[in-house]
Amino acid sequence: MNNREDFPPEPEGLRFICFYGGTKNYRGYLAPSNLSRADFMEQYPEYIPEQNIPVYENNGIILRADPKYPCPGFYILSLNKTYRAFDLIDDVTFLRFAFILKKAKEGMRKVLNLNYAHLLSNEKSDPYVNVHFWLVPVNGITSPDLLDFNVKDYLNSFVPKHEIDKIISYNNALRNYFKEIDLVGQDNELTETLNNSKQFNFQ
Repeated sequence: MNNREDFPPEPEGLRFICFYGGTKNYRGYLAPSNLSRADFMEQYPEYIPEQNIPVYENNGIILRADPKYPCPGFYILSLNKTYRAFDLIDDVTFLRFAFILKKAKEGMRKVLNLNYAHLLSNEKSDPYVNVHFWLVPVNGITSPDLLDFNVKDYLNSFVPKHEIDKIISYNNALRNYFKEIDLVGQDNELTETLNNSKQFNFQ
């Protein structure tokens, strides 16, 4: 479809899981209405477009370009296990989550020249939505205050056909950066330290 609004009505019990890309601007797959986008991507990786293949994935933490809005440098940091709220995430995983978030932003600055990004998240009562962070890049050397920033209008201003090559290029640059700094090794070392150290008395 050329626009997300062009998808036909969804049959009862089904919904479209949409991605940007394809022969037009968007493609969609009919799936059970109780299947989340995250679960769809985990169960059917062969249908994930190239631009949305994970940039980083290790021990339950996933970073990928957002599959809904074709904004270059817009990344989603998520977990493969479903959590409804951040306080329900175990402490070690949450600390790892924060570390990968920092390294993702570090890479965005160093290799993508994206100096600023708005960090957004929300907790929904929808049982099929997992908690996650949005890293929404803001180009330039200054950044607007979030209260003055219309996120929806900004993200809707990008056209898939114009941006996919740039998104793929950004993904490759980030993957190479994570390999250079051995992010998987750092992540695993942090996990081992947190699990073994007696100084962390999590309650």
